[in-house]
Amino acid sequence: MTREQILRNQLDMASHNLSCYSANLLMDTPKPGYEEQHKEAAAEVEMLKIWLKEFHRSNTDSTREFIGTISEMKSGKTYDGKPLIDHLGFLVDIGKSWLDGDRRIFNVGPEVQEWLVSGQYDIDRHERYDEGKSDTVRITVDTIEYIRAIEWAE
Repeated sequence: MTREQILRNQLDMASHNLSCYSANLLMDTPKPGYEEQHKEAAAEVEMLKIWLKEFHRSNTDSTREFIGTISEMKSGKTYDGKPLIDHLGFLVDIGKSWLDGDRRIFNVGPEVQEWLVSGQYDIDRHERYDEGKSDTVRITVDTIEYIRAIEWAE
């Protein structure tokens, strides 16, 4: 694990905390009674963003991996009528009960569209269930929250 990964993980948690203490989606207004916690969380987010600017950006170090389960898929159509998976609800495994997972929404990149749209994910998941295997997957997400790779986690 690198210093950058630790800071990115901390930024994720600080951003989550800020959203919990915020009264709106812009996270610029605190909930009544949580003004001090909101102020501290906002300061932490800003500080971590400044520290993360120290790191050189490249495609290889700008991705994150999560392990967990796909909890929902939002589908639609492209402009020319082809099926599309717009985004996934993902329950990140945090090592406790599945009820304690960290729910996140990620956009779906073109690299994984075919596997999801074709139904191959569901087929593979059912086969794994029949074999007694887990439906846990490892996803690779880029900095703009697009899933670029999905693989089964053993």
